[in-house]
Amino acid sequence: MNDFNLENILCFCYKIDMPEYMIKLIVKKFSLIDKGIVEKLYCDFFDYKKAEETYKKLQNYTDSIDNDKICELTILLYVAIKSYDYYKEKGIDKKIYLDTMKCFSRFVKETYNWTGKYTFDRGFWVWRQLCLALFRIGQLEFEIANVDKNIAKKLDIDQDSKVLYVHIPNDAICTTEELENSYNNAREFFKKYFNNDYLVLCSSWLLGKELESLIDCNGGIYNFRKDYEIFDYFESDDYLQWVFNKYSGDIKDFKEKTKLQKAIKIHLINGGKMTVGIGKLKK
Repeated sequence: MNDFNLENILCFCYKIDMPEYMIKLIVKKFSLIDKGIVEKLYCDFFDYKKAEETYKKLQNYTDSIDNDKICELTILLYVAIKSYDYYKEKGIDKKIYLDTMKCFSRFVKETYNWTGKYTFDRGFWVWRQLCLALFRIGQLEFEIANVDKNIAKKLDIDQDSKVLYVHIPNDAICTTEELENSYNNAREFFKKYFNNDYLVLCSSWLLGKELESLIDCNGGIYNFRKDYEIFDYFESDDYLQWVFNKYSGDIKDFKEKTKLQKAIKIHLINGGKMTVGIGKLKK
């Protein structure tokens, strides 16, 4: 455990563009962490079957020493550093590794944008990146996961199937060319490193039914939507975070700075609903 030290973690922070203020908080809180606890936990993050439960154990520990989630983030960054050994073992390019791990910095910036506070609220999610189940390839993220049973039934596929779920980072450039590059490169990546040509699915507010009439036909959301055959919807308030940078509140009080914000606000004030769409990537 000699490599669990502040120097290694700070070096990694700069590689993934962590905000300077968060780096200062990591320095301030590092001494609170018990290296023995880290040593007991970190290896289980690399086992897909154990990773989620391991995160919960880590959370229980770090919540007992730090209310701001800085210690949790620090330990997860250490696990991210160690995960590179598994990338090298598979022969995966270092650029994909770093692009994937930049999620930590992106999440910190997103939460600051929503709350005005430097903290880390996505530990429940990043175990996927740490156990090599989720990768950023170009503009998009691709997660190897078990297919939902209801979706399997709708698509008439084996309920034990593994599929790729697409996630759209908030800094993704959704031009037709960039999206095509991501899908093509992902297909090659998963064939090469996982020996599989997975069915590609997406569950997102970007595929919501209402957006058909609320978006421009020459923008990024349109470019993303047109690649999917959307087969199901469910009501959701995901738009609060991703469109208005809010967790809750009255839509009438939300400021609108973009055409999309204005269109969605009018739609909701007039009694409309917002949904998440589930789609299958068109071949």
